Amino acid sequence: MPVMLDSLLENARLALERGDLNDAETLLQRCLQLEPDHGAAHHLLGKTLLAMGRPEEALHHQRCSCRCDPALGWNWFAAAELLQRKQRWREAADHLQRAADALPTEQPWIEDLARQTWLQYHCGGEDLSRGLGPAAYQYWIQYREPRLPDPAVPLLDPWWQPEPLKEWPRDGWLLLLGDQCRLRPGALQAVEQWLAEQDGKATPHLIYADEDRLSDDGSRLDPWFKPGWCDDSFWGTPWLDSFSAWSIPWLRDRQLPLPPSDPQQRFRWILNALHQKPVIAHVAQVLVHGPPGPIPAAECWDRAAALRDHLEAGQEAIKTVEPMGAAGFRLQWALPPRVSCEVIIPTRDRAELLQPCLQRLWDTTSHLHCRVTIVDNGSQEPATQTLLADWTARLGPGLRVMADPGPFNWSRLNNRAARPSQADLLLFMNNDVEAIRPGWLEAMAGQALRPAIGCVGAVLTYPDGSLQHAGIVVGMAGGADHAYRGLGVEHPVHRGRSRFLTNWGAVTGACLMVRRELFLRHGGFDERLPVEFNDVDFCLRLGAVGYRHVVTPEAVLLHRESQSRDAQGSTTAAAALERVRRRWKARLHATSPWWPAASARNSADGRPREFCPPGWWLGDRMVGPQGQPWGSS
Repeated sequence: MPVMLDSLLENARLALERGDLNDAETLLQRCLQLEPDHGAAHHLLGKTLLAMGRPEEALHHQRCSCRCDPALGWNWFAAAELLQRKQRWREAADHLQRAADALPTEQPWIEDLARQTWLQYHCGGEDLSRGLGPAAYQYWIQYREPRLPDPAVPLLDPWWQPEPLKEWPRDGWLLLLGDQCRLRPGALQAVEQWLAEQDGKATPHLIYADEDRLSDDGSRLDPWFKPGWCDDSFWGTPWLDSFSAWSIPWLRDRQLPLPPSDPQQRFRWILNALHQKPVIAHVAQVLVHGPPGPIPAAECWDRAAALRDHLEAGQEAIKTVEPMGAAGFRLQWALPPRVSCEVIIPTRDRAELLQPCLQRLWDTTSHLHCRVTIVDNGSQEPATQTLLADWTARLGPGLRVMADPGPFNWSRLNNRAARPSQADLLLFMNNDVEAIRPGWLEAMAGQALRPAIGCVGAVLTYPDGSLQHAGIVVGMAGGADHAYRGLGVEHPVHRGRSRFLTNWGAVTGACLMVRRELFLRHGGFDERLPVEFNDVDFCLRLGAVGYRHVVTPEAVLLHRESQSRDAQGSTTAAAALERVRRRWKARLHATSPWWPAASARNSADGRPREFCPPGWWLGDRMVGPQGQPWGSS
């Protein structure tokens, strides 16, 4: 009997691998006729039935497998996946924890999945990887939001509002609240508590905080977790309207006038005060409920005019400031009459990727003087040679093919092409990136020519339209990760931040523009980082000497990420990460100022920091609402 069972089971396994699902089902049913409590047979039959489109029967057999052979492990995992499909989150989390207990070598990632599934259960089934939904936000407010101090605690400093003031007081803080904004009870005590915890740091001159809105029924919604201070990000989505606190001694010292009561004039007053370079700090707590609706259109245009004046006064070559969205702006910088750009594309074969890359580049660029350099890293396929010959004939001196065979080293290939270039700008571009609409190259060039800007990145999407890159969060999970990866382009996280001009610690080298002289002066890409982290390392080197990096939302391109290489089979990633960590140890332990302090440092979807492990652990137990272990009633 055991020999027959083993033979039937092995033949069923082979049939399942071949895709002969009917044969696999027949063999496994015979197994179970001989041994009804055979856990492995139930498990394989569950997998077979799922492949046949029969998930209910598949779940029944996976649960039978768990009952018959609880030590198998993968049966618990397979049952959990089926329970997730049915949105039975609590049962799925229980099953994942059993799988983690039975599979010690797989335990860390399965336990992480169990925690996230428990969280999804408590958040009404909302998938946090798609953004913080209303149910998840309500759960966070009720159980996880850091509590504000008691509003009855006496304030240490005098707090003033502008309306009754006729002249500046001698000391204290000036509180500016936006029209229809409501201060939360304990908000000012929270600011003073934060100041008391700064351990001798210089007292800031300006403080801002996070915010949300109130619905008609008084429910809180639409949180705005804000980043640390970044000029370009602030210009894209100004965030001082709802709440700002100003040091009165500093205002007096700068001889600033009292702020006007009119909201539009007050916005100008804030911008003028920023010209005085205050020391700015951010309290990462929701202290105010912002206005319930969008700013009226006429006021938006008044604000756009004020911001344009502010930028021009700061010597920015601004061309366009237009209202965009509820409270943001589309910003466009002017280009000089003639700007040259060298587009550098390393490639090795894969003509089916390179052809649309070149074609879309040709179709969408017309206003810049461009030359394309293809760095051929040992292509062998005839289709690639034909493609390069056709494009050389088509573009003439506008295309250069540089042969560089040998082991793939992205840094070396790009450096070699950049050194002899005479262009004003360099655009490093992967061969699996495709432009979508005109104007993207000009938008990137307008940013790259600004003296304060180092590297300029683009918004890159996957073929399904979700975000692949909207900026790199340096310091995420002890390394670096792409902000908002996997979210939709129109996502609401951080008030849709990736749709506006934004500062980041780094941008991806898949589509990166920089001034040629700046690139060469700072040594180009580190060739000891042949594949991974060379873009992050270069951005950090420029950032260390004061340059800012931006992603411009007008540049949206398609990225068929790593289709020309086996990213999952990388033999260089671990060594590259270790090298970057040694070089930038302190920098990789902080995500500020680019990433909101209230958002988790190990999840790129922007979820609150309280929603991500290890914050969910208490000793050796996963902790739920009110300190109860996950899974308890």
